Amino acid sequence: MIGPGIQWQALYQGTPQRFWVAQGGMNMADVQLTAFNGELGGNFNLPLGLWYISARTANMGPGSYTVSGPNVKGDPHITTMNGRHYDFQGAGEFVLLKNDDSGFEVQSRMTPVSTVGPLPPDPHTGISACPSINTAAAVKSPGHRFSYQPASVGNARSPQMQLRIDGKRASVRPQGMTLNDGTRINLSRVSGELRITLRDGWGVRIIPTWWSATGLWYLDFDFTPATSAMGIAGPIAKDSWLPALSDGSSVGPIPGGLPQRHKILYEKFADSWRVSGATSLFHYQAGTSGVNFTNAEWPRQGGNCRLPNTNPLAQMSEARATKICGGVHVPQFRKACIADVMATGDKVFAAGYVKLQGPIRMKTQIRDARKY
Repeated sequence: MIGPGIQWQALYQGTPQRFWVAQGGMNMADVQLTAFNGELGGNFNLPLGLWYISARTANMGPGSYTVSGPNVKGDPHITTMNGRHYDFQGAGEFVLLKNDDSGFEVQSRMTPVSTVGPLPPDPHTGISACPSINTAAAVKSPGHRFSYQPASVGNARSPQMQLRIDGKRASVRPQGMTLNDGTRINLSRVSGELRITLRDGWGVRIIPTWWSATGLWYLDFDFTPATSAMGIAGPIAKDSWLPALSDGSSVGPIPGGLPQRHKILYEKFADSWRVSGATSLFHYQAGTSGVNFTNAEWPRQGGNCRLPNTNPLAQMSEARATKICGGVHVPQFRKACIADVMATGDKVFAAGYVKLQGPIRMKTQIRDARKY
């Protein structure tokens, strides 16, 4: 079965080559992505499964190689199932993607961030909104429920990201583990990156980054979709400016006025995908629920991004933010990085986007490969 088209982007230096993908690993590329040497992006249909992008030979110079599919990153920037980009700075718990046929669902807890001003206008919606970040994740497979969220451990100065499976704390061996419904779990003890992959090919990569200025972990989500899905990162139809609502209906064409756009995005659309007590996959401490994490008035219109009893984060110039995000090579990630660093005045987002885009292939690795 052929899944939806992935949108891929790449950046490299050296002799122009073609890009390939493989399921066996980055050095076993056997399916050609590119139509000509030097092509740096496009759309492509792939069979179900997890794929790796690379050059087929070792003739390419150093660079960053990545496939960019649906993702939710930074303070949150959304890349939908069909490769459209828009911003969504809600405050509460929301469905990012779900597919009822496969039993796959990913939810995010979004937390507002106090700043002196909003993000730059989103090119897609035209809205300049106050930022929020993903601070906790919950995932459903056909037979299990997972939560990945901060929890205080012992006398640690900061909360630690904690994985729970069906409500119970879980540890994962370095080589990973496979559950009885075929779901594969991998958790890095170094970076804290969590990967959950279903038997039928659905998957999500969750990358945590500690933000010391706020005392919060923020999470980036990178999806491996196998078939169609709905949610905040669901596809945007041709006759709509946003993904479908949870009942499958469309919000229709984009309104002309910014106040009306803000109302539709952060009331009608947000409430449609807001998690309820009956649908939540999260783990809650005694006496708490999703209500404790909900702020239906966020983001406010008018650019007032200051939260009560906080020291709002100062903003940064675009020139300085661009320099800080110089190590982010994927074009769409770089744009998002610059916007986030400008709004918060903090370089922590640059480190998060570098982790999201994947490792850089170095010349020494290429020389070693040529020996074999």
